[in-house]
Amino acid sequence: MGEPILFSIIIPTYNRADKIPKTITSLLAQSWKNFEIIVVDDGSTDNTKDIIQSFNDPRIKYFWKENAERGAARNYGVVRASGNYVNYFDSDDLAYPNHLQKAAELINRHDFPELFHLGYDHRTEEGKLLRRMNKFDGNLVNYAIKTKHISPISLFIRKDIALQFPFSENREFVMGEDAFHLCQLVARYRLYFDNTITSSLIQHDARSMRTSDEAIYLYCKDHIAEALQHDAVFMKVYGQYVPAIGNEYIYMIWLNCLMNHDNKKAWKYFKIYTKAGDRNILSRRTLVFFKKYVYNLFA
Repeated sequence: MGEPILFSIIIPTYNRADKIPKTITSLLAQSWKNFEIIVVDDGSTDNTKDIIQSFNDPRIKYFWKENAERGAARNYGVVRASGNYVNYFDSDDLAYPNHLQKAAELINRHDFPELFHLGYDHRTEEGKLLRRMNKFDGNLVNYAIKTKHISPISLFIRKDIALQFPFSENREFVMGEDAFHLCQLVARYRLYFDNTITSSLIQHDARSMRTSDEAIYLYCKDHIAEALQHDAVFMKVYGQYVPAIGNEYIYMIWLNCLMNHDNKKAWKYFKIYTKAGDRNILSRRTLVFFKKYVYNLFA
């Protein structure tokens, strides 16, 4: 028998045959070799299966299931995972060669912690760097609870913990399930970290956050706050921050001002955002908003 698998990388996908090859190629290039890739095809109607099978690598396990959205696909993958830790990639994200090596080093350093995360960045499809997410200082309230700066690609969860805390499978909860899942976890376990950047979240027009409409976002925003209020452990530890979570309108500001160039609607959400706290008025996000707002006026 070979060495037990340390990592299971779970990739839910739906009709992304044109993008998932880059994701898988980046994972197969890892300097750490003890891992498996579990691709959960959430009912694709394109040639995703053929693309995955063309890799012909025994570390890749392919599963097709009826479409039930990303949360259900991730849960499906966890149940079938053989690794001690699970890590979630979307089918358009990329791993740098040090991704699993750094994770293994942290695991050894902290004696198999329940969960931890690494640094990551945002890039365009062309590779242009947009933002680095590697400034975590241990302040969970500012980094995980309020602002949701921790992405699934940077988060590693011990499999036994992942089985206890599955993702929501509510089909209408298509935005924010990551944030709700993270809030549940950090309320119960210490979050270890290493700010070394090991992966990249790729921004493009087809990404789900960009294609979701206003009604979906507002439903999901309210759903997060309501669901957390029913989590007794979270409420005991972080309950005071639920109102701030419910007033997090930064996505609507970004969507309307930066993407749709709708200053009027963006301004409406900006006023709600700043009323949530003085700290918001002085944030870097406010500066970015004003720069784009002025640009839209003269564009």
